[in-house]
Amino acid sequence: MTSISGQAREGTSQEDQARRITELEEALRRAEESSRNKSAFIANLSHEIRTPLNSIIGVANLFQGTRLDLEQQKFVEMLSTSARDLHRLVEELLDLSLIETGRLTLQSDLFPVRTTCSRTVRPLAVSVQERRLSLELHVDPAVPELLLGDSARLGQILRNMVTNAIAFTPKGTISVRVFSGEEKESAVILHITAGHPGGGAGTEKRRDTDYSNMERKDFSASFQGAGMGLLIARGIAEAMGGKLWTELSGSGDRVIHFRASLGKIPPGETFRKKDGDSGKELPADGAPLPEKISILVVDDNRFNRSLARTILRKMGGPGWDVFLAESGSEALQLLEEKHYDLVFMDVQMPDMDGLECTRLARAKEAVRGLRSVIIAMTAYAMEGDRRMCLDAGMDDYIAKPVEAEVLRSVISRNLA
Repeated sequence: MTSISGQAREGTSQEDQARRITELEEALRRAEESSRNKSAFIANLSHEIRTPLNSIIGVANLFQGTRLDLEQQKFVEMLSTSARDLHRLVEELLDLSLIETGRLTLQSDLFPVRTTCSRTVRPLAVSVQERRLSLELHVDPAVPELLLGDSARLGQILRNMVTNAIAFTPKGTISVRVFSGEEKESAVILHITAGHPGGGAGTEKRRDTDYSNMERKDFSASFQGAGMGLLIARGIAEAMGGKLWTELSGSGDRVIHFRASLGKIPPGETFRKKDGDSGKELPADGAPLPEKISILVVDDNRFNRSLARTILRKMGGPGWDVFLAESGSEALQLLEEKHYDLVFMDVQMPDMDGLECTRLARAKEAVRGLRSVIIAMTAYAMEGDRRMCLDAGMDDYIAKPVEAEVLRSVISRNLA
């Protein structure tokens, strides 16, 4: 009798364990599906916001190149600044999604440390001057000239550190210091700090950079103007195997710290300046553009088509012939009728997307033996979108909203 009861309990225990495993597997499946749906939603939301943003920022830039009175200049500057702030928020939303889903990828290229820090901090001088503050950057002589890592993400961390310091500094000097810590045979610890005077009331609350559990009203009251920059910076730092934190000094100054291990130059390696999106070597600054080229702009949004044509005509002058297509099928037909030196291809279009259009165009070019440079100019900007475009046969990739300088750079490196 005891034996039968024991066997029954054992059977029940095994059934309970199997049921728990099934429930856990189902919960995991639902969580993974929810994560995929969230990423897809954010990617589509980003695409929809970037499309009108491209027109707003582009038109504001064109206005700034015309004759305006002082009042008009002020209005255009307000428009441009607000649009760029919205663009920054879209980028932060994407980064948060990538960090939360563990899909943030990092590049590993040799980059000049001093140049990267200087180029990151220099544009922030305008905000510093407007607030009547001072900004200092000091890179210790012992820091290696070149290191191996993701310079774009490093610059993003530094920019968020300094932007946060600017937002919470009522007066005084923001001091940015870059120095190296422990050094090994193949790596060095890079340490960056951004110190600034304390902001008085509420400073103690701002010691922690984990804002995820804060109430919305508390965040708005204590962190207005700072955005979610430090939260994103912390996520990037951790993805790099590093750390980001804040401390209060004895004098009440607040210091934001970032520390991570970056690779040293392997023996015999030489440094080549490369573009972060395409991986191609960049031409020298100010490299001349072609005097005569034919360009096809493919975009289903009429404002973006018109804007791209205006920017390109202003950039290249009368020797640049710019043609427009509103769909992939129309672009394919035009490519069969005429050779274009350069094609700017949107990705998401209703009848035939840019990826399919590019694959078909490349197949036809293989027969004709005459090849166009095809560049994705798209509102898709998630990790993997660049690789998706290159795998389809495109030569390069730029994300909307597109600045005239970026457009000039991509043309130069592909046609120089």
